[in-house]
Amino acid sequence: MLRDRCPKLVNYALKWCKAKEKWLDHVYNNWIWIYSSNEERYGAAKAILGIHGKKMQFNFVDTILWDNMSSEEKDYWTRVCGWVSWFQQKYAYIKNTYDILNSTGKDISTIKLRIIHDYLMLMCPTTQDSDEVKEEKNRYINSLVDYLIDCFENRI
Repeated sequence: MLRDRCPKLVNYALKWCKAKEKWLDHVYNNWIWIYSSNEERYGAAKAILGIHGKKMQFNFVDTILWDNMSSEEKDYWTRVCGWVSWFQQKYAYIKNTYDILNSTGKDISTIKLRIIHDYLMLMCPTTQDSDEVKEEKNRYINSLVDYLIDCFENRI
């Protein structure tokens, strides 16, 4: 149930972090499998997704059971939560920029540069970075932009 009903932007963020399976395992192990009946498990899954009647108010941070985690696990889930938050805050704006530039006939390299300039500058290499770090940051940014475009084009 969670796999198919996870909010779209959370799904994109989890896939970007390569954390979707780990999140599903975490939620099932800590929130759902603790119940013995299927009815209770279904209710728990709906509660995790924030489904109340026809309304859905999903809060990703609340799906993580922070108690009894090692510092490594907390760091991992904090990073994932950061990406979920980033996608929830930035995705619509980046997609809007993409849609506008794409509809005006701009080529993909121009669109990528605009997205990087407008939304990803804080991730860009600095003059203080070594050549290795610059290369790594550029690869990371390019892969993020390619991933976002795949999301916009419904290829994810």
